[in-house]
Formats: sequence, C-alpha cells, structure tokens
Amino acid sequence: MATQNERSGRSTASKWLIGCGIGCGVAIILAIILGVSGFFFVRNIVQGFKETETLMDTITERYGRVEEFCPDPEGIIKRDRLEAFLFVRRAMAPAGAELEDSMNILSYDRREEEFREGPAPSTLTKIKTGFRLVSQIAEFYRSRNQALLDTEMGLGEYYFIYVVSYFSWLGKSPADGPPFQLVSDEGEGRSIIYRRRRQETQEDRMDFMVKRLHRQILPMLQNQYEKLTESDISGAQESWQKQLKAEIEALESDRFRLPWQDGLPKALKFSLEPFRTRLEASYKTLLNPLEIVIEQ
Repeated sequence: MATQNERSGRSTASKWLIGCGIGCGVAIILAIILGVSGFFFVRNIVQGFKETETLMDTITERYGRVEEFCPDPEGIIKRDRLEAFLFVRRAMAPAGAELEDSMNILSYDRREEEFREGPAPSTLTKIKTGFRLVSQIAEFYRSRNQALLDTEMGLGEYYFIYVVSYFSWLGKSPADGPPFQLVSDEGEGRSIIYRRRRQETQEDRMDFMVKRLHRQILPMLQNQYEKLTESDISGAQESWQKQLKAEIEALESDRFRLPWQDGLPKALKFSLEPFRTRLEASYKTLLNPLEIVIEQ
C-alpha cells in the first residue's frame, strides 16, 4: 500500500507532467507508459524530492525562513558571503546544465524552425526528456540545498544576493525563463508545473515574478533597517539609514517595484563590483523561474 509521502509525491509529479506542451498524442503515450512503469518512475521522483525536502528542513531550522533574513546593517555584502554564493552556483552547475538541455528540447517550436540550428527533436526525444525533467529539477534543488549547508548559507541570504546581484545590479529580467510556464499563478504560486504559454504575455510573467520577489525582499530590508536603528550611528550611517528608509517606503507603496531599481547604494555596488564577471557568468536565463520559486 502506498504511503502518504508516496501519494503526495505522485500528486507533485502529476503537476509536472500535466499539459507538458508536446501535444495531446504525446500526453496519451505518457499515460500508457506511466501505466506500465509508473510505479518505479514515481518512486524515484518521490525519493528525489524527499531528500531535497529533508535538506531544506535542515536549512530552515538552522537559518530561518527566507523573509527572516537580515542583510548586513551597514549595507554591504561581505566578500566571503559572495564567495559562498558563487560556491553554491558552481555546485549547482552540473545539474543546471542537464536541466538547460532538457528545457531547450522542450522549448522547440516548429513554427520557429527556420530560426533554429540543428535537427528538430523527435516526439520520442521529447517524451524521454519530459520524463527526465522532474528528476532533473529534484537534483537541481538537491545540489543547491546541499551546497547551502556545505557553505553555511541560508536560503534567505542566497535569495537576497541572487535578486540584488542579477536583477537590481546586472539588469537581468525576473521574467527570464523558458517559453513555457514553470510556476503556477494559482493561489500563492508555489506549485511548479510545465505547460506551454498560451495567453500569458511577457508582461504577465514580469508582474507575477516581481510580486513574488517583493513579498520576500521587503521584509528583509525592514529587518535590515530595524537592526541598523538599534545601534548608535555615525553621520555617514545616518545618510545610509535615510536611503534605506526611503527604499522601504518606495517598496511599500509599489508592489511591482524591484529593490533598488533606481540604482544600488554605493556600499552595495562597491561590494559587488569585484565579482561582476563571475556573477555575470553564473546567471542562467532558462533556470531563472526555478531560482525564484521558494519551496520552504
């Protein structure tokens, strides 16, 4: 008899496979294959996500939830924390590369064939890729979570550096990702699915993603301001305090605002500048929606 965890895993796996954008005929074939070998397939997926969730529970227990993170009150990101962030990025790279390959295959659209290089993937290739996608995403998160523990970094700190570095500073778009929807816009938007974009526009995706970022980053800056005001401050810090307060008020009045979208504070920009090349190289456009998803 299936355990509750296995039933939960099947439900999660189903969400990944629903409407996978490769045609109704392929969906029927997938259903047949699942009927024959689904038990082993689902069992492996459940085990992959169970390990990921166990690691995440440990991270949350040690470092708190994402929105509980408090950035350095002085407005900097210390060099060793940026090195830790880049360590995590390197640890995720092998799993990320496999995931990118799968997303490229599933992104293939015959209407764009004349603009693409190389042969079109076959239906069978897409089916095999669709099966691999779930376990690849589980491994992507597992490798990230293990690296976070190895380098003693919480998910909140990782998320803060990701958002500030890539979006606020390097100008990457929160709407970056594959041409199909990975993040559900139902409820709190925490479900992850895989389906072709239909009516969703780039503006829709941007609004959805920025609202998610806003919910996570605003509490962090509020934590930072509270910590800053707890101690005596110098004249220079007083200027920084006013700047931080103004940014918090701007975010509170506009839920579609990115943090520091008008320009980073000098101290924060100074912290990031020596890492520009490495940060730029570590950004993965197709994987961006999975980075923004918070599965705590």
